[in-house]
Amino acid sequence: MSHRSIRPAQCASCAAIARYLERCTQDRPDNPPTNGEIGAAVGLHPKVAQRHLAHLVACGVLDTNRRTLLLPPRPLPALAGPEAWASTVPGLHATTVRALMVPARMGWTGQLANDEWAEAAGLRPRTLEWHRRVLAGRTPKQPIPLISFRRTYVEVVGNDNKPYHLRQADRFTLLSGIEAAPLEGDALASVPELARAVLHRVRWFDYAMSSKAGVEFSAREIARYLAAGWPAHTLAAILNATADRRPQHPREFLKRVLDNEPRLKGAYVIPAQVQFEGMARKGECLLCHNPAWELPGRTPLCGGDRCREGATPAESLDIRAGAFVPLPRGHALTA
Repeated sequence: MSHRSIRPAQCASCAAIARYLERCTQDRPDNPPTNGEIGAAVGLHPKVAQRHLAHLVACGVLDTNRRTLLLPPRPLPALAGPEAWASTVPGLHATTVRALMVPARMGWTGQLANDEWAEAAGLRPRTLEWHRRVLAGRTPKQPIPLISFRRTYVEVVGNDNKPYHLRQADRFTLLSGIEAAPLEGDALASVPELARAVLHRVRWFDYAMSSKAGVEFSAREIARYLAAGWPAHTLAAILNATADRRPQHPREFLKRVLDNEPRLKGAYVIPAQVQFEGMARKGECLLCHNPAWELPGRTPLCGGDRCREGATPAESLDIRAGAFVPLPRGHALTA
């Protein structure tokens, strides 16, 4: 978990700095300590002490001069849903969290250009590109995406009166980093019927041009993704997003659409909004008893350092894959 996502009381260095500044306020009110003196008093390098001072300011414990204690601390505004989720994603570098907070302030979905993103995050464009790769799940350390991007274009007419497609800012969707588990039991038994229902919602699928075997083949293709955890509404939206047409061979066309869809190449990653507001339940980590999200069919683990030390190899792999996340701020376990 990043330092920015915890309270100062949970950080020993932040608490030590706050106590030292409180003593300095009483003993030497007209002579505030320097960064070097603060670092020497708490056993930190001055630059490291600066980061803790900045965190104390951000949390409302210190005034903007980084020396005056605010007693009682300035109340902080409650974070909105996407920001609260982004601030609790474990295993990310502090700069990656800063980059993630920019789209989170816009909502669970939105549209954001790279140059605007870099400026809002206070990063250089090349630095942002690296952190964008991390968030998109394109690095070995973070193989599961926390955000997905979709290119958008607008058609414009050039000076030669020919239409051109001009690329706009990418659309994004925040993802939980949790892959949906394959269906089991009664849910798996209902897949064939659900697949036929999805097929009925595909507007271009012509039953008159399809044999009974062709219809069953198409339903089995859809059922393959449903059994892997893909939602029915997502599959229906992907199939209906194709251009309006009347294919001569609907079954082959449906298979080609599913096989060529980039989003279906891997497992379905649960959207962050669903994980934050919907299917997850508050539970308790089985290893360290900290608050943790409990998802259907998964062992509740918080992903903290103590869990990494005490987990089995299989559980540690799930933790590294980002399968378990802590509760957001303000959530407490209830009996």
